[in-house]
Amino acid sequence: MDTLVKTSLFSGICSLVTLPYVVAETIGIQELQFCTFFNNRGPKPQPNLRNCTWFGKNSCCMQEEIDAEFSTMKPIPGASLTCQRYTNYFLCYICAPYQNSFYIRERLTVCEEFCDAWYDACRSAILKGSVISSLHKNGRDFCRSRSYEVDTVANQKCYMYDPQMKSMAPREQYFRFYSGLLTFIMLLVYVS
Repeated sequence: MDTLVKTSLFSGICSLVTLPYVVAETIGIQELQFCTFFNNRGPKPQPNLRNCTWFGKNSCCMQEEIDAEFSTMKPIPGASLTCQRYTNYFLCYICAPYQNSFYIRERLTVCEEFCDAWYDACRSAILKGSVISSLHKNGRDFCRSRSYEVDTVANQKCYMYDPQMKSMAPREQYFRFYSGLLTFIMLLVYVS
């Protein structure tokens, strides 16, 4: 390969590689994490969490705050184990280090996809004396009835449950993907 072709190829690849970082920064992927539920303090390691343990490496909550928050919750009659797990994960939003993207001005925004899965898991449970599926037609309706805002995961401004990577927000998955892509492309350039 002559120098001009290598330079053009390298410039083109660099443009492709930097584009995700520009897009990521534009949509807030690399924004600073802070804990809007707790007066904007910074998240920090909490290795002794007994619940919400997936947030232990970087958490907005402390164990005593989880205890205080969860102690006010009553068990949901008729809730399956899956329903209980979704509900528990939902309550752990107070620990999420990226909560500044979904808890704004004391308003919680939950991903519609999470609402749908949570609703499906809890549809036969009892809420206010009635079966949840008779009270609400879908997950969006269920979450909105609880006074939560609802948005899609694609907008990256909502709380989402990921059973594969419990502690990882969609924005962190996106960033890790492009970090890996950058490494792969740089290896291709150096091998050529």
